[in-house]
Amino acid sequence: MKTVRVKLSPEAEQVYKHLNQEAPSSKTEQMILKAVNQKVELIKVNLHY
Repeated sequence: MKTVRVKLSPEAEQVYKHLNQEAPSSKTEQMILKAVNQKVELIKVNLHY
């Protein structure tokens, strides 16, 4: 099985880093980060998602 990597645009990567920094202290950022991570996992499982 091939390894699948999800590559973010520069803007998306910047927002993702911000979410990771703010998540420990913000419930909203935690929920958004969790949703993003779930979508990344879906993409890894099903490339056509």
